[in-house]
Amino acid sequence: MYHIMEINKIRLKLYFNIIRKIHNVDLSDIPKVAVANIRKILRQKGFAVQDGFTSVTTKCTICTDEKIEQKKIENKLYVNKTTGFFICPKCNIHGDWNMLERLMKKSKIEGSIKEYISELQQKIESFQKDWKTVLENTTSIVDLSEIEVLDLFRLFEYPYYEESRKVLSDVRVSKDHTVLYFPLKNSLDNVVGFRKIQAGKEDETENCGLYAAGLFHCRATKTSRNDMGILVPNIQDVLHLAASKVPGTLIWLNNCSLPPILLPTLENYQKLCLWGDWDNMRSVAEKLGEERCRFVRPTDGLVTATEAANANLSLKTLVSEAKPAAHRSITTFAALRDDVYAELTNIDKVRGVKWRRFPGLTRLLGGHRRGELTVLTGPTGCGKTTLCAEMSLDLATQGVTTLWGSFEIRNSRLARTMLQQFAGVPLEQNLQDFTKFADDFQKLPIYYLAFHGQQPIKVVMEAVEHARYMHDLAHVVVDNVQFMLGLGDERDGDRYLRQDAVIAAFRTFATARHTHVTLVMHPRKERESEDLSTSSIFGSAKASQEADNVLIIQDKRLTAVRGKKYLQVAKNRYSGDLGIVPLDFDKDSLSYQPKKKPKSKDEPDKLLNQCFEEYSLEERNYDSFSNINRATKTQKNKNKHNEADTFLSDILNLNRTR
Repeated sequence: MYHIMEINKIRLKLYFNIIRKIHNVDLSDIPKVAVANIRKILRQKGFAVQDGFTSVTTKCTICTDEKIEQKKIENKLYVNKTTGFFICPKCNIHGDWNMLERLMKKSKIEGSIKEYISELQQKIESFQKDWKTVLENTTSIVDLSEIEVLDLFRLFEYPYYEESRKVLSDVRVSKDHTVLYFPLKNSLDNVVGFRKIQAGKEDETENCGLYAAGLFHCRATKTSRNDMGILVPNIQDVLHLAASKVPGTLIWLNNCSLPPILLPTLENYQKLCLWGDWDNMRSVAEKLGEERCRFVRPTDGLVTATEAANANLSLKTLVSEAKPAAHRSITTFAALRDDVYAELTNIDKVRGVKWRRFPGLTRLLGGHRRGELTVLTGPTGCGKTTLCAEMSLDLATQGVTTLWGSFEIRNSRLARTMLQQFAGVPLEQNLQDFTKFADDFQKLPIYYLAFHGQQPIKVVMEAVEHARYMHDLAHVVVDNVQFMLGLGDERDGDRYLRQDAVIAAFRTFATARHTHVTLVMHPRKERESEDLSTSSIFGSAKASQEADNVLIIQDKRLTAVRGKKYLQVAKNRYSGDLGIVPLDFDKDSLSYQPKKKPKSKDEPDKLLNQCFEEYSLEERNYDSFSNINRATKTQKNKNKHNEADTFLSDILNLNRTR
């Protein structure tokens, strides 16, 4: 039994590194082969290689061994140029580069790889049974009557037009008309998964099927163009484009997310038009190859095709006028004109994602913007990690994909802190709700670097670059920079130079990869009575110079009787607004979120409303209410009269005494 368990552990480590419940990014995930060598190694092994936009294409040896009708069905093997990950759309076998190398080196397939392939084939058969069950228990949208389709579109709030059923002919509908099943197809148009959407929970789409799932795509009726694909973030955009007869294949890219496993599905398109939020679509364009991507610029603040259709704009014209996704050389204002206009018409989006838990920080910084570098510092033990964890958690709940590099504390402890901040209650006292909190927290786009202690900057940057490509990162947190400066017995001068190199590396990464980077840094040893400033950051002045934002935690609790802790915005390159944000720590929720104070001004209004509700419904009540008012006024007049009589009598008695 022990040996069987050990074998299973080895298999999981070799073949399922990518599929994990805990989002860890480890060195084992990073391909060890250079991209240029992939093509060379394949040719040395005698494989014909065809170079594509994102992948290298060759023949699949597994399909060849199975001797399935090779002439009728194409057996292409796609190898990703960046990661070396391979996939065959025909047999759905996939894996990392190390496995493909082992398959090419030996004439016979190893026993462990045979077992892995058989497990994948069992999963394929299991999915085919599940999809068959879906087909049996659902009906096609084409088979519904026009009234039923209209009611269905009203329920899901989809735009309706006459040919909607033809466009969505592959979509399946449950018997009670409350669930839709969108088939996901690969490059060979084989169904390898489905997307399940339930009425009332449209934002909680559920992807089912194989690990190598495909994309949902369709085409408007009476349009013919196979070389162009239009990528949009939601199904409403697909329906609006189909109603406008926009030529090309309409592809639903859910939430502008494109895992690298889906790249072979888009390999055959010569042109790709991206229409959605540019911050998210920019990373998509980098993966697909910017030379074939074009982008529909926002017009008057209208970002999506649905917004443009509601404004009665011509979608055909906007697609035809799509601009290149990237400028190779920008030398004049004419090249930047569209970008400047897009920022002016969408100024709220340019400011970034707003913090919901820290409205004071949002008021000063405007929001969390991609491509910037933020430095957070503060004295030892002031709560830098706890505050940074809550700030990143606030953004992650709004869809900002975050990578945490915690070198000072372990990931399990960091995850526990963030989970308690997410739940808002002490976990040890609410263990009965732990499963619910953990399940909801696990859905957040948060990943952790599997490092601890001092690490060289080269190793860290390799892991960060790989995670950005795989998961479309928008935010990287490093806690803290001092753990990448080497051993402490080295010379101080070299230590400062290494810190400058670390700052420069993350500054370049933030700008080139359009990702926000937050660096937690320790300050110099200052006097406790003195406030920290930008010059207090450890090392040279490069950190404060390169940073777009400098945040300092000032802790005056130990130096003053009524001292407070607050967050100081010491540098703000975006708007220049500086100021402080009070920090009140709640130990139960481990949160710095400001508590909402009850509004005392509303209390008289509430009492007045209660009186109106109580005495204005029936005439009898109104009469009694008026009687009470008259009695009250009479009593007040009597009291005033008595007070006046008492006052006069006191004066008379005083005179008599004199």
